[in-house]
Amino acid sequence: MEQKKLTNQFQHNRNLIREAVQITKNEDMKFREFRIAGRQAAVVFIDGMVDLTRLQHFILSPCMQLQKIPENTGIADYLSSQVLEIASLDKTDQLDMLLMRICQGDAAVLCDGMEGALIGEVKGYARRSVNQPVNETVVMGPHEGFCETMRDNVVLIRKMMRTPALISEAVQIGDQTQSRVTLMYLNGAAKKETVDEIKRRIAACRVDHVASLGMLEQLLEDNPFSLLPQCVTTERPDRAVSFITEGQVVILMENAPNALVMPASLLHLYHAPDDTALRWQYGTFLRLLRMAGMLIALFLPAIYVALTVFHPEGMSLSLLTSVLESQSKVPMSLFPSMLLMLLAFSLINEAGARVPGAMGSSLSIVGGIILGQAVVEADMFSPLLIVVVAISGIGTYAVPTYSLTLAIRIAQLFLVTLAGIAGYPGIVAGTFFLLVSLCGLTSLNHPYLAPLAPSRPTNPDKVMRMPIWRQRIRGAFANAFMMNRTTGPMRAWDKEKK
Repeated sequence: MEQKKLTNQFQHNRNLIREAVQITKNEDMKFREFRIAGRQAAVVFIDGMVDLTRLQHFILSPCMQLQKIPENTGIADYLSSQVLEIASLDKTDQLDMLLMRICQGDAAVLCDGMEGALIGEVKGYARRSVNQPVNETVVMGPHEGFCETMRDNVVLIRKMMRTPALISEAVQIGDQTQSRVTLMYLNGAAKKETVDEIKRRIAACRVDHVASLGMLEQLLEDNPFSLLPQCVTTERPDRAVSFITEGQVVILMENAPNALVMPASLLHLYHAPDDTALRWQYGTFLRLLRMAGMLIALFLPAIYVALTVFHPEGMSLSLLTSVLESQSKVPMSLFPSMLLMLLAFSLINEAGARVPGAMGSSLSIVGGIILGQAVVEADMFSPLLIVVVAISGIGTYAVPTYSLTLAIRIAQLFLVTLAGIAGYPGIVAGTFFLLVSLCGLTSLNHPYLAPLAPSRPTNPDKVMRMPIWRQRIRGAFANAFMMNRTTGPMRAWDKEKK
């Protein structure tokens, strides 16, 4: 389809733009006509998306006060260099580009005899300021979080990473309504094929509109049927900077208060934002504690069902007696009871997340206590089953990534079902299936278990939180020629002291 172009005829451009923006229907679309040195001119903008003070002082007033334009001088060049006091000013003759910039909050200036139009950045719509992250809270570390304005998010990253090697590259996605997407990466550290692959996937997306970063993630991931997320989502600029230094690509999107990181591995989902801010002993302890919580959440309910139903000989006599006594008063067998309680626990968590404000956390705590006490007193479920479900639920709270938490809960139900059908062999078969799926998973064509499998030289900060002064190599996804962070000693003062 041939794109419509603007000419140097004002009436032609005027009719073309007024028809394209449907000026008679759009009440907030403004087409302000005036004169520049006796020539017909106009400025096009959307009311409420521009700063009217800047528009008046830096575009309208200078243009209307202009008395003469020198002969043999390009009107666009003269206005941009001598008249318009706008820091960001572009020229275009493409109608689609002009309409997109107007919808983004910019203003377009037309003038008779000027080829195309000048577009000035005078955005002034309401936006949320930079606040603390909502989901990724930390004890130590910065307390700034991304907001819905992409320009502010880019500035937050550049403020922490002040180097010209940091590239901020803009692309567009969406056929009907184009959304702005920015790729940020460290030149030289990020692999060129990684950046090119992300651009290729974004360009190949045939959708009318991408409303959120979550939708973009689903369009870019390698395996949409996988249970595990193949991208990392973060709302913290400091964490985004750490990914950029490791050679990964951070994807920002307008109206998205978080960032998408590709490629990613399982270890990236396992790490917490403030692991690096803590001393390595504390960070290692918390990571091991976090891993224990993940394993407990995944396997404890299934093991309890398998032990009680199929393998009671694996329990001590006193424990077996206690389990059988509590279970004898319950009308429902253990396997469906476990599934119902796990689903009820997930339902309480979901309800607490959807209820606004502090009422949500209160609902989760009070609802869980009341429900657990009521079902035990009514002899509907055994007390030990409630304890197992509560401990596994606490284990899911230790997972730092929300999407990984949901994946663990689904896998938990899967293993409980297999345990209720076949006991320990079912758990082993389910675990083997999950591990095989995990080993075959990729993120942007990179192994999901890298650098553990396949093993490769990389930053030693993997499962354990290693000391900062030993982390001399970049991450597994970085360019091989830029793996080393530095050639000098990490602790030069140590040698000077000696």
